[in-house]
Amino acid sequence: MKNISLRTLFHINEHEWNSTYNTLINSPLTHILDFSITPGNSQKQFPAFFYYTDELVKIITDILPDTNELATIIKDIPPIAIDSFYRTCLIEEIKSSNDIEGVASTRKEIRIALEEQGNTYASKNVRLWSTVNKYAKLQTEQDIPFMDSIDLRSFYDEFISDEIRRIDPNNLPDGETFRSGPVDVWSKTKVIHHGLMPESRIIASMNKALEILHDNNIPSLVRVAIYHYLFGYIHPFYDGNGRTSRFITSYYLSRIISPLVAIRLSITIKKSLRTYYKIFRDTNSYGNRGDLTPFITGFLWIIQKSIIRVKTILKDKHSQLDYYSNLLNGFNFISDKTDKSICFVLLQAALFSEDGATLSEIAGTIGKNDRTIRTHLSSLPKDYVIINTNHRAHRYMLNLKSLSDKVEKAHETK
Repeated sequence: MKNISLRTLFHINEHEWNSTYNTLINSPLTHILDFSITPGNSQKQFPAFFYYTDELVKIITDILPDTNELATIIKDIPPIAIDSFYRTCLIEEIKSSNDIEGVASTRKEIRIALEEQGNTYASKNVRLWSTVNKYAKLQTEQDIPFMDSIDLRSFYDEFISDEIRRIDPNNLPDGETFRSGPVDVWSKTKVIHHGLMPESRIIASMNKALEILHDNNIPSLVRVAIYHYLFGYIHPFYDGNGRTSRFITSYYLSRIISPLVAIRLSITIKKSLRTYYKIFRDTNSYGNRGDLTPFITGFLWIIQKSIIRVKTILKDKHSQLDYYSNLLNGFNFISDKTDKSICFVLLQAALFSEDGATLSEIAGTIGKNDRTIRTHLSSLPKDYVIINTNHRAHRYMLNLKSLSDKVEKAHETK
């Protein structure tokens, strides 16, 4: 069987297009889903299906060793460093997800929402608090139910309704569960997709999509990719569909692969935006005839790209951690044991965090109280420590340039 898309054949040879479709839909390698696709502006419905190509199988099998290698890398890095890296990625992830939808937000806003997570009053006053709250829970693998349309609406209300309300309250859901009116997806100057209507069809279709998401007869990553497409196809809300869909995908990736891959999904999508939009557009086309295989393949490629990128970043940072740690231990610039422990935490903050570690974080890591940490920090050479005063709780990190310069001068005097 030639691995050529139905969409391509449609524009080349209609007879071969029909013949190939019939072959595919009846193939033992094809999985027909309990979901109908009405492509483009057509009134005709086709059953959604996918089949296992060599390319798709290769991506699925390649992801496993990539995931195992990533787990090994994470295990070798101190937990506080991983926590710091996660927070840094969280800020960039939410910013990227908003950017994809053209929603203005700043890293500072997201950082403030992250810092205010312990403040129950902030949930109603701080922008993006609820969105940050859900992303922060991916790391601790807290369960979020996504079993039916009611669950999805409940999540939407907690996750993003406050953000929608702030921008335009008219875009909040106005139906029994989702929206009661029509919605179009635009690409620059033209409509490229109509969300499903009426609401009864939205609810029924979303319940079917969620059943597919939980169908253990389909490989986990494949059903996550399928659901990501179906969510966009159904388009259950007036606004917030993309951000909600990407979070749900991240939620399942955090369990299947790693929270660190999950928290970088939108970052990777933003860098591959042309591909991301193209696989949606191609899958929605009439010529594609309900075949989800190209979308699944393209989306799993994005996931694999995210895994590889996380591996590369963490490998590099781990190497730097070893290098600078050896510098700290190899030269007797610091003799006090507590000072050395603090400097090692400050080194991790410099490499893995966006803006440093607080006194409490340093204290909790080495088992001392805040007062002790403050005393020791004040005794360190001032050029060793960078202090970030842009936060209510000041943040600290090691000055890597100062350390390198110090080592270089020590070599010169030998």
